[in-house]
Amino acid sequence: MNMEQNEKKAALCVEIIRACREELCDLFPQLDGAFACLTWVAAEQRGFRVDGDTVWYHPDDLTRLYARSPGALRRGYLHMLLHCLFLHLYSGHTHDRLWNLACDMAVENLMEKQEMPRLFDGKNRDFLHNLDENLQSAEQIYEYLKENGSPPEGDFAFDDHSWTSVGQGGRETWERQLLSAFGQKTGQGRRGRTPGGGEEVPAQEEGGEFDYRRYLSRFTFLREEVQLDLDSFDYAYYQLGLERYGSMPLVEPLEYREVRRLEELVIAMDTSGSCSAEIVGKFLAETYKILASQENFFRKMKVYFIQCDCIIQDVTRIESREDWLDYAKKIRIQGRGGTDFTPVFDYVKTLRETRELKDLKALLYFTDGDGFYPSAPPEYETAFVLLKDTGHPELVPKWAKTLLI
Repeated sequence: MNMEQNEKKAALCVEIIRACREELCDLFPQLDGAFACLTWVAAEQRGFRVDGDTVWYHPDDLTRLYARSPGALRRGYLHMLLHCLFLHLYSGHTHDRLWNLACDMAVENLMEKQEMPRLFDGKNRDFLHNLDENLQSAEQIYEYLKENGSPPEGDFAFDDHSWTSVGQGGRETWERQLLSAFGQKTGQGRRGRTPGGGEEVPAQEEGGEFDYRRYLSRFTFLREEVQLDLDSFDYAYYQLGLERYGSMPLVEPLEYREVRRLEELVIAMDTSGSCSAEIVGKFLAETYKILASQENFFRKMKVYFIQCDCIIQDVTRIESREDWLDYAKKIRIQGRGGTDFTPVFDYVKTLRETRELKDLKALLYFTDGDGFYPSAPPEYETAFVLLKDTGHPELVPKWAKTLLI
């Protein structure tokens, strides 16, 4: 293979890895920081291996696996990341075959429970479906395998467990990432059902780096919208018409185009006393990022922006980008009482029953996470959006998504 071919394959590998990382960050936004801790480097040794800092891969293995099944490579990427997060690399018995099997089963068991098509790789893991629910960690599965023997069938391995060169510095990094990803933080909130009567102007904050457009794209649909479609416009025929017939072009740009965008959305903001003016200002900046971009929504949209502490304090219906820009200039935050999320869900239920919202796909709830949650999930996806350093993702129920900013 000549140098040019090698360069093309290297560039292709970089694009494949980037695409897989973006897909996985879309599925697991709470792991954004963890994915940033691993660097992929090409190696002459076949297969894949991870040492806590680097994923080593052979370019041929990477491209062939992705060509056969993108889901298999995404799953393998997450498989290695979970080995790092759960500190499997730092145990005292990395050369034990049964321990390595237990580590693989632990991370595969976690991924199987997610039931995500984008992680499907076609392998047989029926044994995991019959595994005791209490057997989740590698240590628990290891003890089980020592007493009961290896599973009769299944395919759990992905990477080469050559973990002998891992250092303690890497362990500290992954301990911090584990705490960040799974929200094991301390702090006091203000759950409660006593409403507040306060009102304030939120502090001004710049928006964060979370890509809402990518997240919200899962709920978009295709529709024609009045808009010049310059992508489909043939400029050569337009110019030919002007040259031959004066001011009469042969073709003109289409005045509509098909676009994928969002039409309905509910954004709720926790205005309870546990969220300071600075935090509320950050939430408002994130809301501004979503609504100020025309790329997220059709020109005519239906977005409900709701302020709530333990009762609904304010509801504003946004029907265009101009509506939001006008409202954002004069917004006042109302509340400062206890925290109860259920009034928002009750209000949205009423909107859906009265057909004010006909096809709601998602609700974003900006909060610190500490409050009373509904006991049952709604029929639409709910994402609780928390600040990484001050939120309580460990309190968010399993039926909801947690997005960290």
